Amino acid sequence: MRNEQPEQSGLITSLASHCWRLLSLRGDWKSMPDSAAFVWLAMGATLLGGLTEQLVRGRSLDVAVLSAVVWLGFILAVSRHGGIFNRRFAGALALLSIGIEALLVLTIWIPAAEWPVAIWAGVAVMHLLFQANDASAAAGR
Repeated sequence: MRNEQPEQSGLITSLASHCWRLLSLRGDWKSMPDSAAFVWLAMGATLLGGLTEQLVRGRSLDVAVLSAVVWLGFILAVSRHGGIFNRRFAGALALLSIGIEALLVLTIWIPAAEWPVAIWAGVAVMHLLFQANDASAAAGR
């Protein structure tokens, strides 16, 4: 008899794997599902993660909400190209954001790791942005 794992476990494992690949600069935004539901679920989790990260750091609720909403606005803004919303890229950026927020929450207990995590997060976001820019440039040729 096979020990079958529930479907949800496979989904969580897959999301964690995609998140790790994006954080380690090996992920590809084109491997994300082209689904509006996925994007909005990932954006919702990003909002909750951003609020959690800011509140755990002792920021006021106003600052936490502002920070999270500005980041979501950034994701929405860079996911539009030529007036078309790229759901795969938005999902990848939201998933990457969830991983970054989780790492930033962990750095609360490891203060020396905060700057390296923040710098690596910037590198990972820029890598994803460059990937999307290269794909747009190649499609325009």
